[in-house]
Amino acid sequence: MKNSAKTFILLPAFNEEEGIEKLLERLIRITRTFLKEYRIIIVNDGSSDHTLDVIECFRENLNIEIISFNKNRGIVDVFRQGFQKVCEEGDDGDICITMDSDNTQNPYVINDILEKMNDGYDIVIASRFVEGGKVVGAPWFRNLLSNGVAFLMRRIAAVPGVTDYSTFYRGIRVGLLRRGFERYGDELISGHGFSGMANLLVRLCPFAIRTGEVPFILRYDLKEGGTGMRILKTIQGYLILFVNILKEKK
Repeated sequence: MKNSAKTFILLPAFNEEEGIEKLLERLIRITRTFLKEYRIIIVNDGSSDHTLDVIECFRENLNIEIISFNKNRGIVDVFRQGFQKVCEEGDDGDICITMDSDNTQNPYVINDILEKMNDGYDIVIASRFVEGGKVVGAPWFRNLLSNGVAFLMRRIAAVPGVTDYSTFYRGIRVGLLRRGFERYGDELISGHGFSGMANLLVRLCPFAIRTGEVPFILRYDLKEGGTGMRILKTIQGYLILFVNILKEKK
């Protein structure tokens, strides 16, 4: 499957020296075979390991741009900066793929996302909760949180065709991001920690003609490095998000 639009692959990286090496090795094969035109934007969120050194090793084989923070600033700042860069460089019809850098998400699912977006979808989520998707090896409290968030978001936000709100793995039409920034400014992606990506989805949904999902298997058992999630702040962020959505509906 060849994609005619330019594809931006946006990767957050915080102490991901092992995981991002494996991911970029696979992306070399994917970009050479399937992507006609692409750009990989990596936001280094103040890594203290060899993440930057690893990324530099792939410059000759991949079209990479690095945004680097001097200290850890968190997911919301990482994606805000990355999306702004995508909007600067991309056209409305281009596609931005976001995913983790920790070796838990199969990059070949990018092909499934792009295929569905070529059929007219503006947002496509790689979902753990549709047929064919699942989670392998995640701690029970991560599963409990993910399932709880999905259950509540499906009832409070109800984005058409979406079951998985908290995964980072998704494709978004660049024109939607541009309209979102025009409407919300820097608040397009906001909140506490991981809830920011769920908030982003809710805010972009009104601009999208079609939203949908493809299945994917989260391989938490393959995770390299530590986690950037702070459980209590993440729960707090989702609670604030739930309250804000309910307020806006009144």
